[in-house]
Amino acid sequence: MPERELMYMGASVRLVHAENGAVVNRAVLDNARLVKHQDATPYLLTDGVWVLPGTSLNAAVIEGPDGLIVWETGENVEHGRRYRELVRRISSKPIKAVIYSHTHYTLGTTALIEGEEDVMVIGHPKLNENMQVAALGSYFPEVEPLQRARAVQHAQIFLPEEGEDARHGFSVELGESGFVPVNKPVRHGEALTVAGVRLQFFTEGGSDTDDCITVWLPDHKVALNNILWPWQPNFYTPRGAKFRDPRIWSEALRHILALQPEHLISQHGRSLSGKEAIERTLRNYLDFTHLVLDQTLRGILQGKSPEELRSFIQLPRHLAAEPWLFESYGRLDWHAPYIMNHAVGWWDGDAATLVKLPPQEIAGRMVPLLGGRDKVLAAVREAQRTGELAWALELLNYLFRLTPTDTVIRQLKADLLRESAYACTTSITRGFMLSQALALEGKVKLPRVVPPTPQQVGADPVTFVNQLRVRVDPVKAQDTDGVMRFDFSDGARKSVALHLRRGVVEFVEQPAHHYRQADFVLQLDGQAFAALFLGLDSLEALVDRRAALLTGDKASASAFLALFDPLRP
Repeated sequence: MPERELMYMGASVRLVHAENGAVVNRAVLDNARLVKHQDATPYLLTDGVWVLPGTSLNAAVIEGPDGLIVWETGENVEHGRRYRELVRRISSKPIKAVIYSHTHYTLGTTALIEGEEDVMVIGHPKLNENMQVAALGSYFPEVEPLQRARAVQHAQIFLPEEGEDARHGFSVELGESGFVPVNKPVRHGEALTVAGVRLQFFTEGGSDTDDCITVWLPDHKVALNNILWPWQPNFYTPRGAKFRDPRIWSEALRHILALQPEHLISQHGRSLSGKEAIERTLRNYLDFTHLVLDQTLRGILQGKSPEELRSFIQLPRHLAAEPWLFESYGRLDWHAPYIMNHAVGWWDGDAATLVKLPPQEIAGRMVPLLGGRDKVLAAVREAQRTGELAWALELLNYLFRLTPTDTVIRQLKADLLRESAYACTTSITRGFMLSQALALEGKVKLPRVVPPTPQQVGADPVTFVNQLRVRVDPVKAQDTDGVMRFDFSDGARKSVALHLRRGVVEFVEQPAHHYRQADFVLQLDGQAFAALFLGLDSLEALVDRRAALLTGDKASASAFLALFDPLRP
């Protein structure tokens, strides 16, 4: 389509087609040319250091006298295979080491190092542990199924490859995992010589995970990092990662600045060369991290509510104009409410909001107050016509909460989300909005949660026995006092239990020392428990085919488990 104009929240937005047909705000493409690679052609950055660029993810190859070091392995085995082909165009020397910058791009390793011998896999000491919990950055692992469901929208998994609703900006390519665990964890400041190349590692500070490492090549004056991104630091992400402290991000930036690099390779952005240009960019990025935190705290001290904080932070001209701080991934107005919640909690300080009606009841009262369904719809369409899309969605949601199956309301909400997605610059917002627009139209089915796989549950059943705690219905279970013990025939820990005590569940690590004896004992292996945990099999079916042995009444044991919510995607 030719370029067209859209009014979006009081401003004129120019919409264009990206190469795959995706409709996007032209400002996104213009800024990307300044900070991101535009193709995947490998290039020599400086003697012995090659960059394998991508429009979203980058890797690098360091050639030493005795072999090669590869930084990053990609999102899946296919990435690793592609990187290996590119590496072999550069050199036939053996791959001596792989370096992970953090948890997220570690899944192409098996293909990358296939046929190599004694490869050192270098990473943060926490990385292997984090990979066991899907690298989502969960503060409470019990909510990972919800985080995974949000993450597939965040990463645009449900969007088509081509067309106006196609993926654009940051997205994830799912595929087979080829993760190889770290066999050489490194400490902050640790120096190594690998393949004849001197390396130094910095593990303090971080960005989107707590297992980032910055790599310094002192003889090349090159730093490789996951700290400087080609967009604003994403302190808050709607998929719900652990709290990202701006002070931690600032610390990592200061470590890079202290090195005074002449070349800087970043995970998502184009490489930078020239000490002065690198320092200027890093300092602007550092100043942004300070400003977001300090201005949030300033607003809190002024009595601002979380909603008022969304529009409170203002950037000085030089930071607003900095291409590396463009809103192409997350949004500035997300961060302050998130930091406030971490600092002082959810309350806005107004005593009137300490008691609040549920959203459904508010909607039920507001729609009549606004004149009923037809008048609300008329106001929504007028807001849509004038480009006040956020206000249109706010109004429409009153109707949507009351009648979520109404086809007119569903289509109107889909239309508003789609227009908003095209106009916004942030890929996360675009991913969520278009995914939900397609779901409202019945074109895709979004999961409410994405459960762990049977293999994950079966490999560590004790962890998932513990997670059953958060699935009990306290009202249904208020008259139940019982203990179910799980004896596992495989795994490191043989026996754990759940004590359901009148609506509350206690995880019992050592049933032999618990004050109550078990009412039910279930003997099974990890895979049988996985089927039970995921609702793939009932207790009765497992017992009947002797995949599990039960001590205690089968009907009572089944009734006990029925007090826990099924895990329905």
